[in-house]
Amino acid sequence: MTVTDASLSTCFRSLASLLLKPPATIEVLPGDASIWIPDVAERSRSPFLFMENNLGIPEKELRRSYLFAVPIFSAARKAAGFHTLENPSNHIMSSMIQDLIDSSAVLILMNPAHQTALNARKQLIVRNLINVRQELEFTAALLSSRHCCKQGELWYHRRWLFKRIHPISSSPQGLVADEVPDTPNFHLPPNDLSVEISLVTRACELYPRNYFGWTHRTICIQSALVPGVRSTTSDVFTEIFSKEIISVMQWIESHISDYSAVHHLKNLARLTEDAESGPLPDNLLPMIEHALTLVRAFPEHETLWQYLRIFWNEGDVTTTFITSFVLPLQSTGMAEQESKSRAVQHACHFLEWRNQKLKLK
Repeated sequence: MTVTDASLSTCFRSLASLLLKPPATIEVLPGDASIWIPDVAERSRSPFLFMENNLGIPEKELRRSYLFAVPIFSAARKAAGFHTLENPSNHIMSSMIQDLIDSSAVLILMNPAHQTALNARKQLIVRNLINVRQELEFTAALLSSRHCCKQGELWYHRRWLFKRIHPISSSPQGLVADEVPDTPNFHLPPNDLSVEISLVTRACELYPRNYFGWTHRTICIQSALVPGVRSTTSDVFTEIFSKEIISVMQWIESHISDYSAVHHLKNLARLTEDAESGPLPDNLLPMIEHALTLVRAFPEHETLWQYLRIFWNEGDVTTTFITSFVLPLQSTGMAEQESKSRAVQHACHFLEWRNQKLKLK
């Protein structure tokens, strides 16, 4: 092994070790290690920043570790052979398994949609060669990074872990995905549900309009509504659900272009109408008033008009909104045909939609 190879190997092993601690947060930093660690001696010991359990990884060092990990991962998968992994008794086999664990961790950090690496880790978990709860902590660390939190495959991997930790009796454990992957096949206790809500909130702050993050949040909420499982924690869950509705409404106020959040709120409303879900908060009336207020304040944002459509209900309040706000806005556009603002366009489209809705009644 050359000096360069030895240096790359040390860098790779150091990164894998840090990833699998795992850290509380991970951030990929621009440039190479020299920008962040000026001292040569310190940089030679480790090109990564690890402070108060937060890991900073210079992008160039990540790429070098990734390129070094690719052949290691390929060789480890081929040499180990999953049919022999039940009994990793000899030293060589144990080394191959560690290579597989380390290299797959680095590959997934660089490419969170790396299905082969994710599936290899699933195989290791099934054979108790990776602890499932440690993997849950590892994925939480990955999802703290903007680079990773936008990838649907990583969110799905996390739900696969929940299926093993909190399975539903009618949904046996295994590697094969359910026919409908975006439905809950696990049951989350209240404490774990709160953790997931916090995890998604952070991910959505890192990556705006995070569709996969909000989808994960919806599925986790649904998982706590499994018939016959939730009864012992009904009061606790009802409190979480109520807070969730308020929290998402507040989120929309400060993220007025986040349609994924609006869609999540729509799903929450649907859950309240599910008779099998048991007692859930039914105070959804504020949603229409909330939507009306936001559209008045930010009429140029299409997401808010969609929010209004979702919870629209004909009545005195909404009729007043039409006559006092939408129609005058439309009239403004008719007087200035050549330069319709976005707000005017949205108002016109909304009136067309409402007229069609009234005709169908």
